[in-house]
Amino acid sequence: MTVSELYKSCCDALSENGIGNAENEARFIIQKALRCDQTAFLLNKGAVAEPFVVDRAVNMVHRRIRREPLQYVLGEWDFFGYTFKVGEGVLAPRPETEELCSLVIDRIDKCKAGLTVFDLCSGTGCIGISLKKTLPLLDVYLVEYSDEALGYLNENRISLGVARSVPAIKGDVLKGYEAFGFLPRPDIIVSNPPYISTFELPLLQTEVKKEPVVALDGGEDGLVFYRALAEKWLPYLNEGGFIAVECGDEQADDVAAMFSEYSGDISIIKDFNGIDRFVIAGKEKYDI
Repeated sequence: MTVSELYKSCCDALSENGIGNAENEARFIIQKALRCDQTAFLLNKGAVAEPFVVDRAVNMVHRRIRREPLQYVLGEWDFFGYTFKVGEGVLAPRPETEELCSLVIDRIDKCKAGLTVFDLCSGTGCIGISLKKTLPLLDVYLVEYSDEALGYLNENRISLGVARSVPAIKGDVLKGYEAFGFLPRPDIIVSNPPYISTFELPLLQTEVKKEPVVALDGGEDGLVFYRALAEKWLPYLNEGGFIAVECGDEQADDVAAMFSEYSGDISIIKDFNGIDRFVIAGKEKYDI
């Protein structure tokens, strides 16, 4: 069996079992099985696929057919130009969240260097680590509650070379800044917190249901973390700083209203699908 034939077989199996975008997913799986990038895959499609490569690919296809997220099947995912370890127990990075990183970087460019950044509900650490890799002068702190997610977070700190410069802190974001009194006051807070309402969780697609509930469940109305961010974190920003968050469909207005209690500088920004996805609030002078 050639690599090309193996690719077609994987593509057919995925498609026949209702997996959308089967061609791209089959390519990712074959590349992972071959331990190669897209260029090498394209150049070697006529080569013989070794039995161990076939076994790897077939195993991954079977996992995907069982509706494991593709990111879990592959064990890693590219985000903002960096490769992050990912798997069961941690939220898989999303393309929309890359936009959040870009928005933060664009705004940081207008600020002074040496800023302190908190990435709250860090998960894999994809946001905070990407910011640090892109702007090395930032002082970045990653805060995550789940032990399983912290395992991936620490793997990524090591694999991406920031283990010494980017601390990972276990803690409950809902308790607020004062529960982390050992931390400096931040200039920037960035977060992609859980934002699915508890009642919507059973309605999610099968793949998403395999992701950790703790990374999805935003409480009865999906907004519990944003309330905590507004009331217990935003007031502690240094003057001139800002908070930037990702939120769910039809949540941006509510999140902006919460932040407006502490900021007169609110922006709602659409994602690449035209959905109001991000809220940024600038910190004016505010006495604790």
